[in-house]
Amino acid sequence: MTERRILTTKGTERVLDDSVIDEFVAGLRGDLLRPSDHAYDAARKVWNGMVDKRPALIARCAGTADVVDSVRFAREHDLLVSVRGGGHDYAGKSVCDGGLMIDLSPMKGIHVDPARRTALARSRPRAVHTMGPAGPIRLGNAVLNSRWRVPPSPR
Repeated sequence: MTERRILTTKGTERVLDDSVIDEFVAGLRGDLLRPSDHAYDAARKVWNGMVDKRPALIARCAGTADVVDSVRFAREHDLLVSVRGGGHDYAGKSVCDGGLMIDLSPMKGIHVDPARRTALARSRPRAVHTMGPAGPIRLGNAVLNSRWRVPPSPR
């Protein structure tokens, strides 16, 4: 059985058995990346190239349940946490050294309900994720123009 060292909220190291981490992974729809994983380096990068932090684990959340499970796991084990939305924070605070990074960037999308006049935007979607012919939709005082589309719900 192998162990992983991870920082706590107090700045001390905690050792977690891989079996504890595997149990956490079993409940995730998204991926949990470790430093040895192929996609780890790309997932920890932010637009500011001077930021070079290395989380012990990266939870790439596929939906709200993954976020809840990640926060619960971090709280149960008193882990240092950072949360990444779009990764645009100049100081790089969306990535922590040695803790658990909860990555919301895979949760891109917009859901528009014209009948209820509501819209739900997830993780700051970029224009490339929302282009398409949907026609104008009025939501209160805002209008989503014809370049916005409603992608299929991830759940």
